[in-house]
Amino acid sequence: MTREAIDRIKPVSIQYQEFNSSDIQLLLNKSQKLLENNFRRFNFDDPRELRDDEYRLLTSLSRDDFNELVEIVSSFDIRNSSNRSIRTAIGIYLCKIRLGLSNHFLASMFQLPDKRTVSRIIDSARQAILKTFVPHHLGFGHVSRQDVIDRHTTTIARELMCDGTFSTAIVVIDGTYIYIQVRNNLKHPQFDFS
Repeated sequence: MTREAIDRIKPVSIQYQEFNSSDIQLLLNKSQKLLENNFRRFNFDDPRELRDDEYRLLTSLSRDDFNELVEIVSSFDIRNSSNRSIRTAIGIYLCKIRLGLSNHFLASMFQLPDKRTVSRIIDSARQAILKTFVPHHLGFGHVSRQDVIDRHTTTIARELMCDGTFSTAIVVIDGTYIYIQVRNNLKHPQFDFS
């Protein structure tokens, strides 16, 4: 509809209504509830709130794996706070490392006060995961030599590296992305193109 068409519409009747402060408050509360019902925030507190594919998208873990991680981390001295639960802290941390979103964006996504709050949440979740999950599931400390030989060495690796011997542990270390700092006081040849 054009502006002229709207201007041609004549009202059947005009009604004036006076509102007091409680009427205004009621209207604002109703509009806020309507907005909250239509706005979906990401919520890890209710395990059934997000679908399994949403868990995978946000955290790269399935819902069951996420729940298991939360159970493991809950044994650490991380507590629920006024801003977030343990589940939300772990969810925000995993979203951060999976998606690389800014703390400001995460604050908006999880309806938190500011990016400093997100930073504190991420730090507490990181410390809890380092203390509870990492020592038992990552690195060389959680697996025995015999476990590496029995469960993590392929037949072709045995044939290529140790003539088929079953008692040798094979570890391949790739240093492609290791940063090596070079001293700045090395002499560089000077070129004169004059």
